[in-house]
Amino acid sequence: MKTKPGSRKKSELANNTADAVAAPSYHHGDLRNALIAAGRAALEELGPRELSLRSVATAVGVSEAAPSRHFAGKDGLLAAMAAQGFSELAEKRKLIAALDETPEEIVRAMMAEYVRFAQKHKGLFNLMVGPRIIQPTSYPELKESTATSFKLFSSAVCSFGRAYDWPDSSLNLLVHAAWAVEHGLATLILGGRAPASSFPVPINDMINFSISIFIERVIAGPEFWGQENLIASAN
Repeated sequence: MKTKPGSRKKSELANNTADAVAAPSYHHGDLRNALIAAGRAALEELGPRELSLRSVATAVGVSEAAPSRHFAGKDGLLAAMAAQGFSELAEKRKLIAALDETPEEIVRAMMAEYVRFAQKHKGLFNLMVGPRIIQPTSYPELKESTATSFKLFSSAVCSFGRAYDWPDSSLNLLVHAAWAVEHGLATLILGGRAPASSFPVPINDMINFSISIFIERVIAGPEFWGQENLIASAN
């Protein structure tokens, strides 16, 4: 009896997903975390589109129906993984914020850590910031972890700005500028767009120099930016 090509393809995909997952240590009562861990392992190999709830359940060693006790389908699992990613990023930012360092060094470290996090967890990072989760605000855990992480970052940037006499009306501008730098670096690097092959440069030099441009610009103070620009940004 011949196997249909479509069936063979689905079977191979399921096997590939299972192979990509290093089955986590699972014990009774910890199924949710075991599924998230297995999902994250597969995510780094396959991406969110090819990842399946069925293969993740198989990798953990539970029935196909078991994940439904914890997640509302595949999107629920993806949202939980993204939430965990933002929580881990928040913990790193919290540790940096507690360092006995100047405001500028705190912000520098947070921006560099954001890029490192993206490099270390490419699949997870792309899920966290990408369009795969269509309605992230529909998942309270994801909404809360995202807000917590960004609050730590924005608070550090605002403290940095105030330390160099930037008015409160311009702090949102500084936050978005800092965010644009760190996120731009992360996405360009992960997408293989930077450093550009035609303009070779050590990747760490590119990261540090780009962050330093922002840092030094804030240290220069609001006068360097110009009063008319401050007024425009406030409006």
